[in-house]
Formats: sequence, C-alpha cells, structure tokens
Amino acid sequence: MIVTLCSGEGRTFAALTRVLGALVTDMITNVATAPVREKARSLGVTEHCVPHIAYATRQEHEEALFAELKMCKPFKMIFLLGYMRVFSEQFLNNLRAAWPQCSIVNLHPAPLSLYKGANGLVHALKIRAPLWGISVHEVTAKLDEGPLLAYRSLVVHPNDTFELLRERAHTQEVAAVLEAIDKLSRRQST
Repeated sequence: MIVTLCSGEGRTFAALTRVLGALVTDMITNVATAPVREKARSLGVTEHCVPHIAYATRQEHEEALFAELKMCKPFKMIFLLGYMRVFSEQFLNNLRAAWPQCSIVNLHPAPLSLYKGANGLVHALKIRAPLWGISVHEVTAKLDEGPLLAYRSLVVHPNDTFELLRERAHTQEVAAVLEAIDKLSRRQST
C-alpha cells in the first residue's frame, strides 16, 4: 500500500517499516550505494534502484522511475523519505494520471514557511533558531509548498550539534509521517 523513495541511510524508512510492517511494500532509491537498500532487504521490503546518475537528463530518469513504480506492488501512497530529487511537473502529472487515488507526500526537515530544500536542520543551527520543526506535506510542482499534512515542533538547544539535533528530529519525523499516513488513510476511505 505504501511505496517509499529514499536516497540515503534510511533511518526513518526503517523505523516506519518496523511500525507499519507489510503496509510498506516497496522502496525505491536513486543512489546505488545507499545504505537504505540493505535496510529494505533486511526488513523484507522489495527494493528497487533507479540511479539518477545513469541517465543523461532528468526526464530520462523520471521515465525510468515511472517504469519502476509500475513494477511495485499496488500502492495508494508514495512517501519521499529523504529522497534528494525534485520532481518535474510533468512527472507529477503522469503519476496522478496513472494512479489518481495515490497521495504523493514529502518529509521536510523544516517548517514549510521558513526553509525550502534539503538542509533544514543545518539551517536551523546556522541561524540559531530556538524552535524549528518537521513538516510532512503533499508534493506539488513547487518545492516544499504542498498542503501540510502533519507538523512536529523541534526545540533547538544552544549547544546542539548537527548529530544531536538530527537524533531528536528523527523521533519527530517518524511521528509526523505516521500522523500523515493516518490522515491520508482516513481521507482515502471516505
């Protein structure tokens, strides 16, 4: 029912899969050496790899990714959990045409109104934000601007290192994604 897209370590993917079990059916990565691949195999999740560096253009990579999604078990949700690629509007339109009931969701390490892009936690430390957050939102063609599904506050302590903040953020990420899944499941059942 849930396909995840991941690019790196896969900590949130692994934590969610341990909670949700067989609901997480497939994991697709765009990085051949990503540690998430082994995590998927060890958790019994079918893993797929569509490395973006193997394609000359973003369009070619997206076409290969689309073809790989067709190989996944039936799904109603796609979750981007640390997936370090931005989708084109055409790709999103193709996804919605092929799977009209599917929700496409992103985990974002920042409040949507305060920071766009991948390095939200680094930015929070850089600006010495006393309070930050973790957002889960629907994916649109505009970077990190889709409708908010879940949000968790994240206190940033003055002596935080990236590793300390990342560890505390991880717990909030898992909680926020689980809330979003619950919300989407209720929406899809009506």
